[in-house]
Amino acid sequence: MSGSNQQPVGLFPLCYRIGTSAPGAQSLALNLLVFTPEQTVSGTATITQATNPPLDVHSDVWGEYTYLTVMSPGVSKILITAQGNNGGPGSNSIVNFKLHLVVGSDWREGVANYEYYNGERWVQVTAPAHLVESVPSNAYKSVPLEPGPVIPAYPPIMPLYAAPIQSAIASGDLAQMKNLARLAQQQLDQQPQLQSALETAKGEISRQERR
Repeated sequence: MSGSNQQPVGLFPLCYRIGTSAPGAQSLALNLLVFTPEQTVSGTATITQATNPPLDVHSDVWGEYTYLTVMSPGVSKILITAQGNNGGPGSNSIVNFKLHLVVGSDWREGVANYEYYNGERWVQVTAPAHLVESVPSNAYKSVPLEPGPVIPAYPPIMPLYAAPIQSAIASGDLAQMKNLARLAQQQLDQQPQLQSALETAKGEISRQERR
């Protein structure tokens, strides 16, 4: 296996639904922001299950991804590894979620192996993963939904989160408001890194254009 040499610059959201249609099966909602300059991911994970009592596990997630070449040259996969707790990597909360997710080079679907702590023991789950939209598509008029190099227009937080947050406020959906607010704050926290990466990319573009 070998990693990809390509290092696109960008920050883009991914929303996966992981699970099967089997009655009583766990369902994982995984919302991530991918930061390509450092090949890192951060976001939230929510695991639910229609049991008695119902399962409802929430985690603040962080991790990384790598490119893999499997089976034959030219067949690439992406491996996302992450863990989560309540509060993120800077908190003293114990880890209650672990993830290994392998998806295709287009990020759209794959297979997830994850573990979660249900308060008594660790539970392991293997299930298919599918990419979905976490907010209405018209909220992304200024930013492409397709995974890839994305440099949002300035101010960078507005085109990505203002519309969906306002929509969540109007709907009164507390869970959605909290989730979008958390993701928006994570993007704001990463803006200095994104700006630095953008300046580096501009310098490389200028250098190559002068050849």
